Amino acid sequence: MQNNSSEKAAPKGAGKALKYVLIAFVAVSVGAVVYKNLPCCSGDKTQAAPVEAAAATEAAQPVVKAEAKTPAKAVKPAAKAAIEAKTAVVYYFYTNTRCSSCKTIEAYTREAVATKLAAGYKDWKVEFKGVNVDDEANKHFVQDYWLNSKSVVVQKFAGEKPLKWGKLDKVWQLLGDKEAFMAYVADETHKLLDAK
Repeated sequence: MQNNSSEKAAPKGAGKALKYVLIAFVAVSVGAVVYKNLPCCSGDKTQAAPVEAAAATEAAQPVVKAEAKTPAKAVKPAAKAAIEAKTAVVYYFYTNTRCSSCKTIEAYTREAVATKLAAGYKDWKVEFKGVNVDDEANKHFVQDYWLNSKSVVVQKFAGEKPLKWGKLDKVWQLLGDKEAFMAYVADETHKLLDAK
């Protein structure tokens, strides 16, 4: 009888394949841990909106110097005022599929901004924007604001720079009480604008 040990051992290629699968699993696991610990992905909904991508985009764009046709002193105050402009945007994010509740949330939010926040708040100008996240140009908002349904989000801006933001999760619960809904939108906007 001949002792054939090759029948009992796994093929040589299977050991290497298992080794590579395990290495890939460890790499994906480490990547997931690193991703979850990034400031933009940690779960703190009151943190600043992700601006690293915008900064990277700005850095990647070539710098073009235009000759000034007006004195520099005349340009500086206008540029400084634009940078210092404090704006809050109350977004209503929706999709192509819209039910009557979705349309009501948009109408109540729009009315809350128009009646309770139109005069602004302290030094803040407050405006309403409805955004369809099914449009290709707006799909980034789903990740930017962690959207999983139609949502109302308040975002603070200093000029073009995004600051803190907050998601108004109770709008669906308050849908049956228009006054409570509008008061909630105004109160949460005030709280966010008062936060440092």
